[in-house]
Amino acid sequence: MSIVFTGKFWSIQRFVSGYSNNAFLITCARTNNSVVVDTPANPIELIQARKKTNPTFILITHGHQDHIEGLNDVNGDSDSLVGIGQDDRPSLPIPNTFGIDVSTNQNLNIGDISIRAMATPGHTPGSTCYILESTESIAAGEPSHVFTGDTLFPGGPGKSSSHKALKKIFESLETHIFTLPESTVVLPGHGEFTTIAKSNREYAAFTSRPLDPTLSGDVTWA
Repeated sequence: MSIVFTGKFWSIQRFVSGYSNNAFLITCARTNNSVVVDTPANPIELIQARKKTNPTFILITHGHQDHIEGLNDVNGDSDSLVGIGQDDRPSLPIPNTFGIDVSTNQNLNIGDISIRAMATPGHTPGSTCYILESTESIAAGEPSHVFTGDTLFPGGPGKSSSHKALKKIFESLETHIFTLPESTVVLPGHGEFTTIAKSNREYAAFTSRPLDPTLSGDVTWA
């Protein structure tokens, strides 16, 4: 476990488990209300840390098994509302009666902070990114954070099942992610972090070259 960010309004903790998956616990500094982003397998440290907070939402970036395998373990007796893109909702463990659809520009309030859900299809039909920001934090000079799941990593997009899916990821990135402030920190579903500024530069260099019409799979900006 590591503290990714501690500021005036929130803290972000990262936990790595499952298939080297990142899970995040975001906690409001004043109210101790918290939200989880993604629930990989064997989330022991995440569960322990969450018990010290007032749990509210569990947000899932997409429905692939490695991101939801620990969902029932994390939820436990809290019956937290589980947010996931509607097209990925069938992937939730059954039974699960606490699912809510998250759609573009839907704001979820957690104490003094809010998280904005943005539909970013491509890696999966229901892939969703979550932006943590507030007017007060921006005014205080604190960076925003975007939790991108498997939509965007340092150095490239998430894996695509076809060229059409890859183009869909590009559309999602151009419309919703690369328009964020350049100081925004990108926290993906696996691996380390990057910024919108660096990702924008990498993507600009990538799109300056002709695009192979058959390109898909594990793509890098290099």
